[in-house]
Amino acid sequence: MLFRKTRANGAVDRERDDYLFALNQAQSEYEVAKSCFSEAVEPEIIDEAIFLMQAARKKYSYFLKKVRESSTRFM
Repeated sequence: MLFRKTRANGAVDRERDDYLFALNQAQSEYEVAKSCFSEAVEPEIIDEAIFLMQAARKKYSYFLKKVRESSTRFM
């Protein structure tokens, strides 16, 4: 029985690590979009940067929720 529990915890750790990686990527995407927004001059480019910032924020929120859920599992 102990072996199964350890194996399950390993899977949860791997899952959490995957979510943390995706969380960091979403944060990087947000920073890039923010940089594009600050340099944009044309309205179309400003709109695109805003869209990218919103998408990255939503991804970040989703993966943050997943990280928290996976961290509370098996505790």
